[in-house]
Amino acid sequence: MIEKICELHARNRGFTDAFMSAHPKEVDLAASREQTLNAIAELARRAKKTGHLRADFVLDDLILMLMAHRGIRAASAAARLTASRRFAALMIQAFQA
Repeated sequence: MIEKICELHARNRGFTDAFMSAHPKEVDLAASREQTLNAIAELARRAKKTGHLRADFVLDDLILMLMAHRGIRAASAAARLTASRRFAALMIQAFQA
C-alpha cells in the first residue's frame, strides 16, 4: 500500500493534496477518502495484530509520510519515480515491527 501511494504521488503531484485536502468535497478523491482511511486503519490493525507493523503506528504517521514525500524533487519523471521508490522502501522499513 505504501509503495502504491508513493507511486501515485510521484506520477501525479495532486494526489497527496487531494488525499489530505481540508476541503474534501472540492476534489474527486473526496468521495472515497473516508472509505480509504477506514480501509487503511483496518489494514494497520491487522498488520499490528500479526506483528508486521510497529505497535505505535498511527494513521497520522501515514499523513506525515505523505507530507515528507512531497519534498521529493527530481529533474525528470523517471528520476522522481526512482526517488519515490527508494523513499517508499525506507518508510516500509521504518514502519515494520
